[in-house]
Amino acid sequence: MILAGIDIGTNSLRLLIADTGPGCFREVISDRKVTRLGQDLDRCGVLAPAAMELALEALVAFQKSIRRQGAYHISAIGTSALRRAKNASIFIDRVQKQTGIVVRVISGDEEARLTLLGVEQSLAIQNGMSSDNLKRAFVLDIGGGSTEIILTSPDKNPVIASLSLGALYLHDQFIKHDPPTPEDLARLREFVHEELNASEGILLPARNSICIGTAGTITTLAAMSLGLAQYDAEKINRVVLTCEFISNTVTNLEASTLEERKKIRGLETGREDIILSGAIIAQEIMQHFGFYNMAVSDKGLLEGIVIDLSERLNKRIN
Repeated sequence: MILAGIDIGTNSLRLLIADTGPGCFREVISDRKVTRLGQDLDRCGVLAPAAMELALEALVAFQKSIRRQGAYHISAIGTSALRRAKNASIFIDRVQKQTGIVVRVISGDEEARLTLLGVEQSLAIQNGMSSDNLKRAFVLDIGGGSTEIILTSPDKNPVIASLSLGALYLHDQFIKHDPPTPEDLARLREFVHEELNASEGILLPARNSICIGTAGTITTLAAMSLGLAQYDAEKINRVVLTCEFISNTVTNLEASTLEERKKIRGLETGREDIILSGAIIAQEIMQHFGFYNMAVSDKGLLEGIVIDLSERLNKRIN
């Protein structure tokens, strides 16, 4: 059964069309458009008209791909930007009128649950790891508008937290200079510390938990660690990032200008400005919870959206 999933994120919109079924999950086509839908949302409280137009253009193109592939059903999910924007309903109405796509805005907890489904799919095919690794896991998903953390432990339900730590949001709020000043960085780190301190007592990783990272910031750091000229999901899925590598990368990014970052191999085009804030989030979280290594999963929320859709449709059929 050909299904389509769409992730309407704060920084980018992503499409996945996959052939799904019992024991089957095969990517047919994927696409991604940087739209910055959540740009300046913290300051204005609304989605900017230009960003909405870019997002609509992307969704029109996605719908054409979905029709060409003959997808049976679509699940389109809105995350942090649509949770927070005062005019989100206007955008959602326009999407349905122009494309026929119905957008469902989900909570941070639901976002984390779907991310875990995607990571499970990644581990099912990843060399050297298995789904058993998720029995004691600290799964980290750094998005443009929020960061989701999922803690798993044997015989217990996952503990899920959605933190107001997004790579785009923090960049917009705190990075005012190019390169950033010590004052910019100090304010950003102070905000991250406050968020993490507020989570104490809620987020307690199980002993011997493995740290797993997913989403754009983490996969971009992995691509940078490999110096990839072109993104390769198979290679990314085998990467382990050390806290030392992330700290060294943060130091280099802090001293670089936007133009200098554009020359870094593996740094995704369109992410040059927000990679620093995303990397600092990863660095601070790893240090806060005492992790020295992070295994990288190329799959996450987007795959989880399609897997969840497949499971719901199978229940209806059966």
